[in-house]
Amino acid sequence: MNKKKLENGLREVQKLQFFSILKIQQMEYFEDKERRFKPKFNGSIDWKKIENEEKWGGYDKVFWFRKNIKLPENIYKEPLFLKVSLEKDGDLDVIPDYPESLIFVNGQFLQGIDKYHKEAIISPKVVQGNVLNVYLRSWTGLRGELNYTFSGLELYKIEKYSQKYYFLAKNILDTIEQLSENDIVRVKLFHILNDSYNRINFTKSRSKEYYESIKDSYNFLQEELKKLNNFKMDSPKVVLTGHSHIDMAWLWTVQHTREKAQRTFSTVLNLMQEYPEYIFMHSSPALYKLLKNDYPELYEKVKEKIKEGRWEATGGMWIESDSNISPGEFLIRQILFGKRFLKEEFGIDSNVVWLPDAFGYTYALPQIIKKNGMKYFATTKISWNEINKFPYDTFWWKGIDGTKILSHFITTPDKNNYFYTYNGMVEPFTIKGIWDNYKQKDVNDELLLVFGWGDGGGGPTYEMFENYRAIKGIPGLPQVEMGRVEDYFERLEERIRDKNVPVWDDELYFELHRGTYTSQAFVKRENRKSEVLYHNAEFLNSMAMNLLKDFDYPKNSLIEGWELLLLNQFHDILPGSSIREVYEDARKDFEKIKGIANKEVERAISVISKEIKIKEDSLVLFNTTAFERDEILELENGKKTLVRGIPSFGYKSITVSNLDQRQIDEKMIVKEDYIENRYYIIEFNEKGQIKRLYDKENKREVLEEGKLGNVLQAFEDKPYFFDAWDISPYFNEKMKEVTDLIEAKVEEESPLKGVLKFSWRFYDSTIEQRVIVYNHTRRIDFDTYVDWKERQVLLKTAFPVNIRSTKATYNIQFGNIERSTTNNTSWDIAKFEVPAQKWADLSETNYGVSLLNDCKHGYDIKENVMRLTLLRSPIEPDETADRTEHIFIYSLLPHAGTWRDSRVIQESYKLNYPVIVKKLEKNEEGSLPDNFSSIKISDPDVVIETIKKAEDDDSVLVRLFEGKGSRKSEVEIEFFRSIKKAVECNLIEQEEKELTFKDNKIVFNITPYEIKTFKVWI
Repeated sequence: MNKKKLENGLREVQKLQFFSILKIQQMEYFEDKERRFKPKFNGSIDWKKIENEEKWGGYDKVFWFRKNIKLPENIYKEPLFLKVSLEKDGDLDVIPDYPESLIFVNGQFLQGIDKYHKEAIISPKVVQGNVLNVYLRSWTGLRGELNYTFSGLELYKIEKYSQKYYFLAKNILDTIEQLSENDIVRVKLFHILNDSYNRINFTKSRSKEYYESIKDSYNFLQEELKKLNNFKMDSPKVVLTGHSHIDMAWLWTVQHTREKAQRTFSTVLNLMQEYPEYIFMHSSPALYKLLKNDYPELYEKVKEKIKEGRWEATGGMWIESDSNISPGEFLIRQILFGKRFLKEEFGIDSNVVWLPDAFGYTYALPQIIKKNGMKYFATTKISWNEINKFPYDTFWWKGIDGTKILSHFITTPDKNNYFYTYNGMVEPFTIKGIWDNYKQKDVNDELLLVFGWGDGGGGPTYEMFENYRAIKGIPGLPQVEMGRVEDYFERLEERIRDKNVPVWDDELYFELHRGTYTSQAFVKRENRKSEVLYHNAEFLNSMAMNLLKDFDYPKNSLIEGWELLLLNQFHDILPGSSIREVYEDARKDFEKIKGIANKEVERAISVISKEIKIKEDSLVLFNTTAFERDEILELENGKKTLVRGIPSFGYKSITVSNLDQRQIDEKMIVKEDYIENRYYIIEFNEKGQIKRLYDKENKREVLEEGKLGNVLQAFEDKPYFFDAWDISPYFNEKMKEVTDLIEAKVEEESPLKGVLKFSWRFYDSTIEQRVIVYNHTRRIDFDTYVDWKERQVLLKTAFPVNIRSTKATYNIQFGNIERSTTNNTSWDIAKFEVPAQKWADLSETNYGVSLLNDCKHGYDIKENVMRLTLLRSPIEPDETADRTEHIFIYSLLPHAGTWRDSRVIQESYKLNYPVIVKKLEKNEEGSLPDNFSSIKISDPDVVIETIKKAEDDDSVLVRLFEGKGSRKSEVEIEFFRSIKKAVECNLIEQEEKELTFKDNKIVFNITPYEIKTFKVWI
């Protein structure tokens, strides 16, 4: 049998299924600088004619096209297809370079048009009389001053049996391609397909005889396939769900995503009219909310489909967030805000955390998922690993605290790539391939395939549904049916019950996109500072609420800030992998985010301060951390004083007249190449590098003998591809040290503090750094300013320390993780750059060194060399990324014992959460004491992370975690006044059990790395 004969015949059948009704080569159009969403215009619009082959376009522009189409009689009684050609086929081949449009017909939105959806089905219900009043809202994209070629519209219909035969025959032929030559099903399918082809009368194309023969051939195929029912598989089964991954921002901005959602969702709704089996899912409540504001009519149609059960709103999170850089409280709020929106708007709950495209998954995530009332986790991204193939596709993922979550990788193949995809096609290749790829066939025989064009939206096409209908009747492939994601996971849980399902007890480290821990450094810094601000705003306002009778907690204001902050956690915004325009918007967003929080911080501090009773002018220092602390207070006149014992989650006031600069009787020596304080002797070479770091207290040389510390290392940074995303494994091969020292200058030498400033030049860039030591803390700060001009250069700091350990410890959300310092295995080799939150540590049993940061996330610790990535400057997709000014601090903390014996947790909070200082005037009428702690905890290893007003009542919510991997009994939290009621709740604040308390204390037990949340009425 000749395969090419069948292929050629199918091409002709495909062509002959279409009947052209009208070709429109002229329309009217205008550029809409108002960028309105709907075709509502006043009489002043200057509509111009556009003809076939005429050019139009530009950078980020919106055009409206219009045409009144009069239909031939009776033609509108059956579905019509409207093909839109605003660009010649084949001219452009990149998604953002293709114009995207939303069609309106007779005043109603109809469907989106994009590279993969070039025609829209027009139902007879849409047609009014015999006229189609067509408007197109068309966006030009963001890839420069492109000029598209207008090719007009074409209205056509499809001959029913030609379409049915084409899709059935095509999918049989594609199935044959997927089966082995010795498969009896393959042989039989070839025979019946060939026989059906031979029944087609190609002699007179488009004749009555031709279309009758097509109908006959289709019916023949159907009958013959029924005879092969015995060859159909009872299992496996593939459940298909329509889907469109819409990146909240990437090669387009959030504003463009709002428009993409309108186009995509319109397409979904239009296809649902024609294909009643269609089930679609979308995962981002943030986008639903934007749609509600932008286009309420479309939003209401979506709500109707959700109510019908054909549109599934799941995924749990506000947006599909990053989870490497995003702090733990932000991940909790993602689910809190996401689930609340779904419940309030649609009356539904979500059990699946849907993160198919994020760049790795923190070890803390299973506990966060489960304690947010969710049960399942889904992704595909780990299949992109560049070195190791992940061993499981269905498994129990055990988190840092021991929580287990049922996890499933979607194994849909992509014809053009080695990895799995969340933008699945519906074709025999994927239906067979998803099962062939799957590793847990011994415990599960039903798989989930999400299909539809994505990343830039679009969703499924009508061809996918025709393929689905055809594939249902073809033997040799897994069974297929449409279904819902949530239902799939519930059945999966049942199927694997009592079976030997593998367990993965570790992070889900992604062996790619390691550069995203560092790219677009400003957004990482703004994110960290916002983490601190919103922590402070919530705590200080909850404290004011409980101290002052008539104080109103700013719930709505903070919600506004939180929603914008959570949106910017999106997995292409925070990681730094988007175009320049996205980060121009992000700068504005973070100004607003910080403005809201700063306003609420200042408001709370002001009202509290006015009520503090003081006998003379004073300064009050607010401590928003769980640890009592000592801090240097710098006055306007340049004097400094050490303020000791600032209470946890409280404040301390000190009178200005009693300030004493000399509160520590310790020497501080600072020279251009030497610093000495109570803890260290630090010597520098002529390049500004540390040649000796001696720990006087512990009698230890901190650096490896003969090696230099705080070496600024610059690397050529040219990854294979994915410039903003990746650091390639070979980056270490081309390194140049920053050694051109311009200046070494003593800036401060006092009993409290010593500061030595260094300035370097590196090609066109400059680096200024203040090495700061103290006599009240062992921390050594490197306060750094960089004016970075280099392209594709990565900058690290390196400390080769005098430590021998095969494991390093890294701070992650709500705990820490150990990773190997060796390259013993391919898994170790792959982790040449790893993410962390606020610190990393390398320790022997009796001594160690921690490396802290105030806004950096990329570390590598191999053998005894501790490195922190400070900057990189990729050129794609933002050619200007990171070539600007930067400020940041990293710190070294040598310590006795392991990190568990040190104060690294406390010091990381002190570095990131500075005290807040407020001037006070004499006030002897105040009702509040001059020294106050709102909450104290008995065990410093249990860290209070969040204090805020509860979402739905007036209780104080306290969230904490065990930070050192220890099991603790009878931990006490002491409040400043008696407790009326106390309950433990989950992370979305659903009450679980009442707590016992006595007077102003609650007592509880906690397990290693456990997160606990309490609601307390005082």
